[in-house]
Amino acid sequence: MGDYISSQSGPLRKPDGNAGFILDSTFTVEKIKIPSDGLLITGWLYLPLLTEKCPLVVLTNGGGDGSRGIKSFSDFMAPVLAHCGIAAFVHDKRGTGESEGDYVKTTYNDYITDAGNCAVFLSGHKRINPDLIGVMGASEGGRIAVIAASRYPEIKFAVSQAGTVVSKVEDRLYAQLNGMKDAGVLNDSTCILVRPLWEKSFRAWESNDPAEHEKVNTEILEWRKKYDRSVLPYTNYEMESIPDFRIVLPTWRSMPNDYLTELGHFKKKWLAIFGETDRVVPTEASVKNINHYMLLSGNKDYNIAVISRMGHVPVDTETKRMVNFHYLIINWLNENIIGNRRSL
Repeated sequence: MGDYISSQSGPLRKPDGNAGFILDSTFTVEKIKIPSDGLLITGWLYLPLLTEKCPLVVLTNGGGDGSRGIKSFSDFMAPVLAHCGIAAFVHDKRGTGESEGDYVKTTYNDYITDAGNCAVFLSGHKRINPDLIGVMGASEGGRIAVIAASRYPEIKFAVSQAGTVVSKVEDRLYAQLNGMKDAGVLNDSTCILVRPLWEKSFRAWESNDPAEHEKVNTEILEWRKKYDRSVLPYTNYEMESIPDFRIVLPTWRSMPNDYLTELGHFKKKWLAIFGETDRVVPTEASVKNINHYMLLSGNKDYNIAVISRMGHVPVDTETKRMVNFHYLIINWLNENIIGNRRSL
């Protein structure tokens, strides 16, 4: 990237020597609406100023419904990719921003479908090389990226950063309880006490069985007679009726889907990046599962990078400085997907 400085959203810029900046002019941005499941997904195609056809990365969104925040990884990576000769597509998640749909009614399968349909649609673009299309995402988007690559033949590779690779129940337990402990709501002894009830609650969501929900609801109400409700799960009807919970409902409603089994058939190139100290995604268990399922599938074209002193976001937990994970991604793409184009 030379003297160019990465930005939260393009263009890149570099100092001009006079206390100002020169903006990057190595790519253009085109707004596109793509049909998916009868809806229109709005996105922005970052195209390098090259004459030949470009590789393409479809960028997926993080968890939640704040259209700007959940695109932070995408908005950061798109100009970096485009500067290095790789087209990038950033889109608003279904039901957020300028994309159509009802967010509360979505599940991960909808996001997977949208990412896949974006790849299929853009494979016909005159500037895109259809043989070099991949999907990339962070956090929730990391899991979406890998499963989309598994389901769509048009997608040739995947890159995930902090994308969980454990069961939905294990994923939710790890994130929920660590989040409550880090917020000071739970101490270690109380966590041990309430963990079984939280697990029963998540398993009821996983079962998608109203009878299982009713059993857990009864237990939750009994526990509230003895313990502060702030350390306990909410009933499913509270989750579905209290407005503050709309942000997590798509995640909870995605719990019946088994995404781990699909990985047993995954045979595409994959770079999986994790932070060693991630408190949202269980890194050690995810790495173990990747190795297990890639052994089952016979896939040897995968790489795992565990970055020390990095948590869920790419920030050094000691220095509080950004971790330059994008260097790793671009160099991996050059070595494994594209060949020698522009490197960082």
